[in-house]
Amino acid sequence: MSEFQHPRPFDAAEDLAASHNGPILSTSFLSIDNLFMNFLEEHRVPGLVWGLVDGGGLIHHGAYGVSESASTHGLSKDSVFRIASMTKSFTALCVLLLRDQHKLSLDDPIGDWITELRFDPQLDQIETPITIRHLLSMSSGLVEDDPWADRQLALSPEVFQAMLSNGIGLDLRPSTAFEYSNLGYAMLGLIATRAAGVSLADMAAENIFSPLAMASTTWDLQTMDSDRLVAGHSLCDNQWVLEPSLSDGAFGPMGGLGSTIEDLARWVTLHLNAWSEQTPRASLAIRPSTLREMADIHRVMAHPRMTDPDITAQGYGYGLMIAHHRRLGRIVGHSGGLPGFGSRMEWLPDYGVGLVALANRTYAPLSDVVRRGLEYLVEQGFVTTPTREPSQDLQRIYLAVNASYQDPENYQSIRDVALATYLLDRDDDRRPPNFTTLRDHYGRLLSVGPIIATGKLRGSWTLDCEHGSFTVHAMLGPTLPHKLQFLQIVKDSRSEVG
Repeated sequence: MSEFQHPRPFDAAEDLAASHNGPILSTSFLSIDNLFMNFLEEHRVPGLVWGLVDGGGLIHHGAYGVSESASTHGLSKDSVFRIASMTKSFTALCVLLLRDQHKLSLDDPIGDWITELRFDPQLDQIETPITIRHLLSMSSGLVEDDPWADRQLALSPEVFQAMLSNGIGLDLRPSTAFEYSNLGYAMLGLIATRAAGVSLADMAAENIFSPLAMASTTWDLQTMDSDRLVAGHSLCDNQWVLEPSLSDGAFGPMGGLGSTIEDLARWVTLHLNAWSEQTPRASLAIRPSTLREMADIHRVMAHPRMTDPDITAQGYGYGLMIAHHRRLGRIVGHSGGLPGFGSRMEWLPDYGVGLVALANRTYAPLSDVVRRGLEYLVEQGFVTTPTREPSQDLQRIYLAVNASYQDPENYQSIRDVALATYLLDRDDDRRPPNFTTLRDHYGRLLSVGPIIATGKLRGSWTLDCEHGSFTVHAMLGPTLPHKLQFLQIVKDSRSEVG
């Protein structure tokens, strides 16, 4: 126990952006560092490590403060923190890998795998059996249990199974709403162990940690060099109190992993690359589609705790939280909190960038500062959405539309590439554009911008003319050969014409 003092040791990574061919400029690193150092001072955290990640890996990191409040031992990218509920994403992937190997189905009732499981006899009949999918997506009906479950990490398998056979209760009907359950993920760990025939730790090591070279990620912290282990702290009456390190046990699948910024950067990179059309996938037995499946909303949060007005939807995937943001696009991540630790990882698949932060104070609220860091990178233009190569079908429409503008009398070029339904729309908002009227309005064509493809069958481009500019939005039909289904003209707000 020691009196609170502001820690000072600081370690920052060299500029690695060039070596990763990433879009993030080193001039942004200082601003990110300042965000986290200000957070540490404001929230009185003994130590904090953060890392900036792109599709090539860890491109920058910072470490500020101390590993243990009574010492001057600093932190680095190799410092091992408890990552708490960020563990759930690893457990979820193990379950999905077993699904991909046909060793279980997500729609299996959990009673098929946990035969000793009993429910509160006072419950009304459960008309919808709880399935593995319900546990993964936090829609099982189990009650939120953070205050209780955080102290259960070291529970032995025998005591855990006895707890299940003694009976559990439900707060809600299964499959009706989101409710965060750590017990559910402890049960998933038991199911995965029984389906795989090996421990969850062994399965994760073979399929995730070893292939990704995550050598410092483990449920068994006793195997780590003690000099690298970070001590957990709580602040009580203005004094630091060391939290005891709980051993690995039956609740480990919900929050027991220890890891480093460097290892977690590899984890985030794996997920970012699953969304990229430009980055070759790693030679892992993990389907990119499985990783993307984790980052879909499988249970919507009816009353999310986020107050950001730019969030249009929020929910839980499989071991990950997902939000949709007006400017940032899809946001994927998870927080972690245990007595002594707080953590957050978050990435933007649309921009190919992520941030991870680990702190050694109980429930350190890192979500907001991580989000601010990502918002800063996007708002300042340090990251942009990657371009998509336009399909040959889009290019054919592009040439035909541009030709029709240059020679409005030759409407045949559009007819040749359009569906029969294209000319049937009569409503003012959907009527096909009249190229003669457009040409009279905007004048001679000066230049044409490249196609901005939003899919294989959708795209837009801009025509700059002597009296202003306009953007063409094209959508092709679903049947082969792909032809033009819909065309929309949007005036540039800076155009000289009305």
